[in-house]
Amino acid sequence: MIIGYIVMFFLAIILGQIVAHLNVKLPPVVSEEITYKEFFKTLKKGFKIDIKYSVILLCIFEVIMLHLGNTYISYVYAILVATLTIVFYIDYKFQLIPDEAHIVIVILAIINLLFNLSLWKSYLFGAIIGGGIFYVISLLSLVIFKKEGMGFGDVKLMASLGLLFGIKNILVITLVSFFLGAIIGSILMILNRKKASSYIAFGPFIVISIILVIFVKPDYIINLYILLCTSLSTFVTDIIFNLSKLV
Repeated sequence: MIIGYIVMFFLAIILGQIVAHLNVKLPPVVSEEITYKEFFKTLKKGFKIDIKYSVILLCIFEVIMLHLGNTYISYVYAILVATLTIVFYIDYKFQLIPDEAHIVIVILAIINLLFNLSLWKSYLFGAIIGGGIFYVISLLSLVIFKKEGMGFGDVKLMASLGLLFGIKNILVITLVSFFLGAIIGSILMILNRKKASSYIAFGPFIVISIILVIFVKPDYIINLYILLCTSLSTFVTDIIFNLSKLV
């Protein structure tokens, strides 16, 4: 087990520097300001040590090792978290999700599938459902509100994540991400940080939801959500009942 912690330590240091560097270099490529040829030419230039991301990844990686043990899935999730760190930063700052992140996630999904071939239907339908839900929302937003509700980057991200996590987990990830998006989006509008018509990057909510699903069993999240909805419904019902008595 101690070997796993050591491997995670060095993996966090290496991936932390890669993440820090790509967070600076990738946005111009994603927004098509520069070509891939120019990207690779400048990849080595301006490289700086940034310990911040290494420390963040180190904390998460070691908790993953503690939670899941020295297994293949721990390393799959470690690389996934590093990839999603890039997704979080770039989508938050530029409302863009790099296709490179989707490719990495699909590769991780294929590796996971090789260890779980009997569950291939769950992973396949997870990809279809994960991407499909967001694609339908995007189409409905264009038809009803005449504007983009979900970027196609979100659709591809959820499809690739569905292939990695399977049906049940991707549904929970979708549920939690919408829940977080609704709460945080409402708070930002109340604080006048965002207008109701302005675009809020959804990638960060997806990333937070995935981190939660890695550490918490989906059944527990579902039960907690049902309990929360039931309690909220009872609370609202009691308020309406008490108000009706005053009339």
